Amino acid sequence: MNLLRVAPYIAVSLPLVFFLSLTFIIVHNPWFSLQNNAFSDMGSLRNPTRWYFNGFLMGFAVLAFIPAYAAFRNGLSYLMPLALVFLFLVGVFPEELPYHAPSAVLFYLLALADIAIVGFRLGGRGLGLGYLWSAMSLVTLLSMLLIVKLRLFRGLAIPELVGAVFILSWFVFLGGLLSGGF
Repeated sequence: MNLLRVAPYIAVSLPLVFFLSLTFIIVHNPWFSLQNNAFSDMGSLRNPTRWYFNGFLMGFAVLAFIPAYAAFRNGLSYLMPLALVFLFLVGVFPEELPYHAPSAVLFYLLALADIAIVGFRLGGRGLGLGYLWSAMSLVTLLSMLLIVKLRLFRGLAIPELVGAVFILSWFVFLGGLLSGGF
């Protein structure tokens, strides 16, 4: 099987994989609260079911790497493959370890920067929707930072989810680009 050929299908399926897996993990961590926790709390060294979350992050990063690499090969990505390496490392290093937070921050920064760069490039090629993706990437980053700064929630899960939903939406769009649908 040629993974680059199935990359568009994988890209489009990522939101479903993400939300089904996350639902499974949350069911096995009934103490978890979107308002009061970070998602990484489920991967904590203190959590006996941490392997569900950490394994999910690593597996998801590997799966998402396939369309990210296909996009890179087609000039539709620059930083996303590296961003996914950092997402993988978020699963390798639980929140108590020193490399966890930098890996998480770098994942979001690199993924959002990649979307902004590629969106701008697509806009310059005549796909006006690309400029919208670039603008929304910045809006997403600022929204995440504002939610944290204003302390609207005790935990980080909501701003993390804002970023994740936007990045997953990009992968669906990317799947369309890779398949020639856009």
